[in-house]
Amino acid sequence: MDQAEGTLVALVMAEIRQRIAARVLVAGARLPSIRVLAEARKISKTTVVEAYDRLAAEGVIEPRRSSGFYVAGHLPPLSMADTGPRLDREVDPLWVSRQSLETADDALKPGCGWLPPSWMPETSLRRALRGLARAEAVALTDYGSPLGLAPLRELLARRLAGFGVPATPGQILLTDSGTHAVDLLCRFLLEPGDTVLVDDPCYFNFRALLRAHRAKVVSVPYTHTGPDVSAFAQLLAIEKPRLYITNAAVHNPTGASLSALVAHRVLRV
Repeated sequence: MDQAEGTLVALVMAEIRQRIAARVLVAGARLPSIRVLAEARKISKTTVVEAYDRLAAEGVIEPRRSSGFYVAGHLPPLSMADTGPRLDREVDPLWVSRQSLETADDALKPGCGWLPPSWMPETSLRRALRGLARAEAVALTDYGSPLGLAPLRELLARRLAGFGVPATPGQILLTDSGTHAVDLLCRFLLEPGDTVLVDDPCYFNFRALLRAHRAKVVSVPYTHTGPDVSAFAQLLAIEKPRLYITNAAVHNPTGASLSALVAHRVLRV
């Protein structure tokens, strides 16, 4: 085998590995036939045979008599770097999330939606932590209810009742953040490939979260009063989305709020 052919074999192997890492090819999936891949890549069948044979020897794929080659065994850990977008076409939201968390505190972080420390109830937080430190040991070391702190859920149930929303403490689930809540909803409601509508522009973490769930993300133009209702209705008819995720108030990153009129129109369509 000459050097050029050896390089082509390595490229074919790298392509197959990347497609498996990105979940384009899952365990048990059939690989393109030797003839199809050779014609598609404009390379010799011998090169594809050599690449497939090497991958089979490594246990990445497995041959099946009179059937072809298939992805073998268990999937490798999901590499978010492999599933990210081409950076010459759009900004990777996972990269933005990481930069926001790792950047120094004195740097500007537009679009993060984090309140300045001076806006936070520091005194109340310190008082609550001191009270917790004096609690019984079980409160510090044992697991609590998966629904969250019972007294807080009882308080929220009373508050909701004041707004005419009947809910018992057992129907309320506390989460660490809004992103945590959206992630739980996505785990419960979405399957890979489902379409989700988001605003354009939208909170970058929505895109990062939906990319991790392998959803198809479709953007709706956002105005100063909410989504463009006509575009929203058109996308509903075409895309049949499973969810629409938005910031109803103090929209990130525009700062706008959804008007009651637009919200009513969105619900109707």
